[in-house]
Amino acid sequence: MRQAIVFLFLAQAIMAQAKPTVAILDFEGQGVTAGEVQTLTERMRTEIGNTNAVRLIERKAVERILEEQGLQQSGCTTVECAAEVGQLLGVQFMISGSIGKMGRSYTIDSKMFSVETGETVRSKNATHDGDISGLLTEMEIMAWEIVGLKAPSSLKLKRAGKDASRTVAVLDFEGRGITMQAAQTLTDRFTTSLASTEKVTLVQRGTMMDVLEEQGFEAGGCASDECAAEVGALLGVEFMISGAIGKLGDTYTIDAKMFSVATGAAESMKSITYTGKVDGLITEIEILAWDILSLNPPRKLKKRQKAGVAQVASSDKGGSNRWLLWTGILVAVAGGGAVLALQSQEDEPVTELPLPPPPPSNRIRAFR
Repeated sequence: MRQAIVFLFLAQAIMAQAKPTVAILDFEGQGVTAGEVQTLTERMRTEIGNTNAVRLIERKAVERILEEQGLQQSGCTTVECAAEVGQLLGVQFMISGSIGKMGRSYTIDSKMFSVETGETVRSKNATHDGDISGLLTEMEIMAWEIVGLKAPSSLKLKRAGKDASRTVAVLDFEGRGITMQAAQTLTDRFTTSLASTEKVTLVQRGTMMDVLEEQGFEAGGCASDECAAEVGALLGVEFMISGAIGKLGDTYTIDAKMFSVATGAAESMKSITYTGKVDGLITEIEILAWDILSLNPPRKLKKRQKAGVAQVASSDKGGSNRWLLWTGILVAVAGGGAVLALQSQEDEPVTELPLPPPPPSNRIRAFR
């Protein structure tokens, strides 16, 4: 056991040494205040640390070296000065840049260069139209790009003004009384509708299948909450969604649950009972995707849902009218029977009426 721990620490040390060392100078400000520039540079520094791609030198260490050289961060703007500071810090790379304002637009320019050669390794720029607070997200995205990584999709959605606070993966719904292929098709439609809400970041089905395969599971073989939580932890998502689709006679049921991977607590649970054509089930599961996020479904989905109910009702209309007609006939016959009883004793043969059709069946459609 002790040997394993020692090996782990050695592996971590080797990995740490393999990471390039980087220091960041406060960006130069043009048309923005020194305080705003410092805040934005600090946001980039924090996000670069989150990438876990480099070993980052703390701001205080940079300030100490600059103070010893009789400089301030804002006064070290040339490549030569930055390279000299980098050598004193013992880092491999330096990152510097500028933030400017032109009219209502802001610009960010940054570069990472080698301390040893002075050669620019990577340069990035961005333009932002809007409030200066939007530069915080731009700096976060640039932090990933300047070290050669793709920015997380959650940041890109944040840039677009979309809420991506929740990362979600969807397991194939269980099929009970329907084929596995049908269950998978409905799950795919559910996932597509979930993505259309633009309120969550979804893990691709292929990525999830790879994780399930590595764990020795099939898509339909991970039915327990424990298994789903384990897969969610491996995927690095906040929430998992699982469910089941069943059939009882002509009635379909859908049960879905979204729960926290960290705690196992149910975030949202929804159920649908639907009777009708199987095509209508597609609309129901699309609406369910919005319901499980506590969102109002689009009008087009609600209209399609109502049209499906109306179509079912119209198919029963003839049977309902026939039953009402027979009810009226029977009432009339009952009234006529009293009249016949008061008539003379003419015993004319009575023509028997055929049995009335059964009452119309109730179409069940309920949401919880």
